[in-house]
Amino acid sequence: MTIDSFHSLRDLPPAPEPRFREHAPGLSLAWNEFGDPDGAPVFYYHGWPSSRLQARLAHHLAADRGLRLIAMDRPGMGKSTLIRDRKLEDWPELMARFADHLGIEKFAQLGVSGGGPYVLACAVMIPERLTRSAVLAGMVPLPLLGHGRRGLHPLYRMLIPLRKLPAPLFTLGFQAAALACKCRPDVPPMSLLLQSLAEEDRAIMLGVPGIWDVLTKSFTEGVCGPSGGQGVMTDSEIYLRMPGFGVEENTHAIRYWHGADDKNIPISLVERLCEILPRAELEAVDGLGHFSLAALRAEAALDYLKGHA
Repeated sequence: MTIDSFHSLRDLPPAPEPRFREHAPGLSLAWNEFGDPDGAPVFYYHGWPSSRLQARLAHHLAADRGLRLIAMDRPGMGKSTLIRDRKLEDWPELMARFADHLGIEKFAQLGVSGGGPYVLACAVMIPERLTRSAVLAGMVPLPLLGHGRRGLHPLYRMLIPLRKLPAPLFTLGFQAAALACKCRPDVPPMSLLLQSLAEEDRAIMLGVPGIWDVLTKSFTEGVCGPSGGQGVMTDSEIYLRMPGFGVEENTHAIRYWHGADDKNIPISLVERLCEILPRAELEAVDGLGHFSLAALRAEAALDYLKGHA
């Protein structure tokens, strides 16, 4: 890895104010566009916990490929209105209606980390609306594989049994985490967190100008929105519920990229998913972790979505 590998992170646009789409009375979806405004549409599903601002990292890569990157906050995250008890299978209809609102007949989709299951849901439930689908370092619905907490990042394992605690406690916790993100990544407390990541992840966080700022701004936007901790933890429940659709019904191709050294989401999860999911293809990348995989394979994923790979 060299700094020149990340020339696309130079001169990124500033974090924009959100645009809003009211999809039901009192319920709004916050979104922004990056890349080429006249390009082929790609819906971008951010990680957990994060927000639509994560897509800023791919702005230049998308623009260079003539792709219009449309990123939205999931309900309860960032500036999007909370939907209580929402399910993964609710997402495809929301995206189809959002595409109709934008005058888009078909779109590609890119899920990063926690956005992975949302790609899967749309692939199974609305394949007729999709062109291509890609997932970088993606999470999977854990009950689908009969998988518990083993192998997940320690913070994830800690939060799972605590998720039923009162929402204000999580609001305070995430606000404190957002404050901690203002610290440099090479000093405590953030340097301690980085020690739990793969070596290549740490190298990128510490050595690539701009990436830490974008990721922490996106995180802060995602967890400090109007819904607070309740919105963040409602989103987390998606990964712990059995989807209301059968993956064996999938007819749409999905290409996955995953780092063999991912300390957040073990590659064994994605390997197992691709064994049972029709038309799934996995590229395992040795030596890369969670964040480094997403950063270093973003070009490949966008090339695939453009139809060049």
